[in-house]
Amino acid sequence: MKMQDFDYLARESNAAWLDGRGDGRFDRYEQFYKSERAQTADQFNLEKVNEEYSDWSAARPSRLLSALSVPWFGRVAIALFSFYMGCNLVPGFAKAMPEATGAALVVAFIGLRIFHRRRKRH
Repeated sequence: MKMQDFDYLARESNAAWLDGRGDGRFDRYEQFYKSERAQTADQFNLEKVNEEYSDWSAARPSRLLSALSVPWFGRVAIALFSFYMGCNLVPGFAKAMPEATGAALVVAFIGLRIFHRRRKRH
């Protein structure tokens, strides 16, 4: 009985990577390869390009870190955390000290309005 190689079906396999399927690593390599070949067409050395790609890809941050460092991600995370904490803390404070909680909320909303108005002007 002959054994078949089903390695090409796996997303992380070398065969899938070489076919350009999977997680996008082949596409990044292909872009790097084409740009290097265009820059050094007369003295192109594939072995040197492969070594440079290894260094180049190791120096780049991962996609997850790139996504986490985008400014809007931090703003959304802070907004969700504030919303979560507000939903959990305000009812407890309102039961214990209703007048103080009401006053703190009024001050917070007025402060937010002033903050946003100042940002729009500048």
